[in-house]
Amino acid sequence: MTKRFSFVFSRRPSIVIVLAALLLPIGISALSQSANIERQFRWESGGHTWTLIHRFCEASYRFFRTLPRTLDYTAYDVYVSDTRDDDELCGLVAALETLARNAGLDVWEKLNLVISFAQSIPYVSEEGEYPRYPLETLVEMKADCEDASILTAALLRQMGFGVVLLAFLEEHHMGVGVRVLPADASELTYYTWNGDVYYYLEPTSVGWKIGELPAGYASQPEIIRPRTGLASTF
Repeated sequence: MTKRFSFVFSRRPSIVIVLAALLLPIGISALSQSANIERQFRWESGGHTWTLIHRFCEASYRFFRTLPRTLDYTAYDVYVSDTRDDDELCGLVAALETLARNAGLDVWEKLNLVISFAQSIPYVSEEGEYPRYPLETLVEMKADCEDASILTAALLRQMGFGVVLLAFLEEHHMGVGVRVLPADASELTYYTWNGDVYYYLEPTSVGWKIGELPAGYASQPEIIRPRTGLASTF
């Protein structure tokens, strides 16, 4: 199905993208697309204020709300790799890509745009919570470190980047690793997996850029590599 977008873009004083008409196919048969949930995101990155208005399929969101959950962190890759929200995420990724392209951002700046987007979602304590699928986090506009990491990894994966989840077990924290050749890697935090280098992304706290690790996460994280073409079976 063809995706239709209507964009409004302005470089100064803020950068705005509005999806006025958005028709998204979803990968789940028999789901109605008659109702959408509109959300507005506003965040800072690279000295600019960015605003994105996006509509999500309500039926698709409600479907993910019904799915069972695993609390086994080693299986959290299924939340990143589940293909049934690919069409929904593809629409959002297209909007972010358009923002980056119209602003003339390089790869480095685009990654920081995405991570700052995820950081702008209000943080909630994970106590009593369960891991959210990316679409749930986007609609509910709240996230703990696991939710924000899952969302960030899913968006970057849709953009074509290699990603891993980084579980800091001692500190009860989760972050993201992204495989990319940065502009200056001399003082950046990275982790290796299967011979590849993944630079750290902090998706929870505002202001952290690629390769910047907040103080307090000194342990060696468990590396969780998202698999391909998964749908949750637990």
